[in-house]
This record gives sequence, structure tokens and C-alpha cells, in this order.
Amino acid sequence: MKRTYSILTVCVALAMCVGAVVAANSRSAEAASNKTRFARPNYEFAREGAVLDLTRYGSLADSRRLARFKADEQACHDALTAAGVTFTQLPEMHASNGCGYREAVLVKSSLTDWKAPDALPMTCDLAARMHMWERHIVMPAAEKYLGSPVVEIKVFGSFQCRRVAGYDRLSEHSFAKAADIAGFRLADGREISVLDDFRSKGARGDFLREVHDRACGLFDVTLGPDHNADHANHFHLDVGGERACR
Repeated sequence: MKRTYSILTVCVALAMCVGAVVAANSRSAEAASNKTRFARPNYEFAREGAVLDLTRYGSLADSRRLARFKADEQACHDALTAAGVTFTQLPEMHASNGCGYREAVLVKSSLTDWKAPDALPMTCDLAARMHMWERHIVMPAAEKYLGSPVVEIKVFGSFQCRRVAGYDRLSEHSFAKAADIAGFRLADGREISVLDDFRSKGARGDFLREVHDRACGLFDVTLGPDHNADHANHFHLDVGGERACR
């Protein structure tokens, strides 16, 4: 049976098509103009040759290759470079009181800004795990709970010659193997604070508790407000070799 269409029907259909195209183009332009994007697994970014592709979500569970970073400085540098992290290698530093490091890097750029009052020397192993935590845990959790990307990770510090509170031994900070995370800044301007928000029953608390709990599977030691009063305002993340999640 032959169908016939009125001029009015054709015009309406054309108008709807044009409107859809304009709307799609508008959304594409808006997305292109937004420099901050939500985190997504990327299976193509890292160059070949890296011992471990830090951009792959599955690398979080590759404990054998992750462990290699502790002893193979060059392999760690290659992995950071392949993931798009820019950094400066630091010379060895040793103090008479036992503090210091054999190797360390200073990260210049990652997916977010790592902001601290002072420079953040850290072993490459710690930097690699920080990047993976940021990429695969922090940024997706911010999208999930807060609806806005993280643009800054606030760090109290990394290398600092000091003893563990209440113990007569040097902290992993004394060897550039630890970082203290105080909070996060989102693209929409919100500030998320470990001190103020960790015990919150809302989205902020859910976000902080998830990034803390999932850090336990990536770092050797993860300590937070539930550990003791000394950690009420930060997460302690280290790669010193002991195991703890509190």
C-alpha cells in the first residue's frame, strides 16, 4: 500500500532531525571545552615496554609486578612515564640520624595536582601507587558519590625525618616511603576534608571511607581516623613493607 505524507509532516520531521543534530553538536562542544573529564579505564594510553601499565584497572591486583618497583627503579620510572606522569629524579639523600633515601622522585604532573606546603619527595614505588590510587580509586569514587571530578589532592607531606608517634623508631616518612593525605578539592570548588568529613553520614563520608578502604589493597600500610587520634585529619599511606589497614 502506497503511503503519502503531507508537507506539514515532512517539515516537522526535518525540524526534529535538525534539532537533534544541533543538540548533539552542542553537547560535543561543551564536552570538548571542559578540560576536566571523569576517570575512565584507558587500555591504549601507556606505551609498550613498561613493566606494568598503570592505566589499566587490572594492574591494581598485579602484586608481583607492583612489588618489582621496590627494587627496580628504572622499571618504575618507565611505568610512570608510560602513564603520562611527569617527574624529576632526585639525588640520594642521607642524614647522620639515619633518615634519607636511596632514590626518590618529585612528581610534576599527574591526573590531578598534588598540593602540599613543601616539596613532596617520594620513592618511585610510592609515586606509582599514588598515581594508581588517584586514577582507579579516587577519581571514580568522586564521580560515584560527589558527581564532580577531583582536581587536587591535598597532601600534608611525604619525606620528613621523624619517629613513629609513641615508638622509638623512625617513621616511613623518614625514608620518603609515606604520604599523608589531608583532603581533596573538586572541579566544582568543593573541599573534602578527612578531619571534617570522614565520619559524615552523607556522600562526603562515603567517598572518604571508600578511598581509604580501597587504599588498603594497594599500599602496604593505610591508616586513618579509625586508627587513632594522631590520624584524625589525614590518611597515612606507605610502602614500607609492613602490613596494616586501620
